[in-house]
Amino acid sequence: MKRVAIAIGAVLLAFFVLRSCGENPEKSARNTVKDFIENIRDGEGREAVKLLYPPFRDALVQDVKLPLQLTEMKPSEVLACILSSMGENIKRVRVLDTSRIDDKHAEVIVKVVDKEGVEKIFTFIVIKDEKKWRIASISGIR
Repeated sequence: MKRVAIAIGAVLLAFFVLRSCGENPEKSARNTVKDFIENIRDGEGREAVKLLYPPFRDALVQDVKLPLQLTEMKPSEVLACILSSMGENIKRVRVLDTSRIDDKHAEVIVKVVDKEGVEKIFTFIVIKDEKKWRIASISGIR
């Protein structure tokens, strides 16, 4: 009987240790935003597009006005090109705050300084889908 109690105790201890080491939503959301910005800065627009929540990505694609020479490209490829070109102007990025909205949503506030020294603050709303955290909204504060 004593062995059973010890075994149950060990299982419960392992459960709580593993649970405490589980995913930190704020950290995961922050990392998604950091990866997105790093991909843009590095000219990796295709990788950045993969971090967008599909409905948000599709809405962005709808807003893209295609020049004639780009009409042969897929809309997501055009978006990737635009994101890649935006990264050339980024000098510094700093995450100012990350807060959990609920179990599946977080807000990440980021300050971006461009090469001309202009500071802009952006709010990213990040959502967790079935697999990972993705960016569902980006808005500028200043």
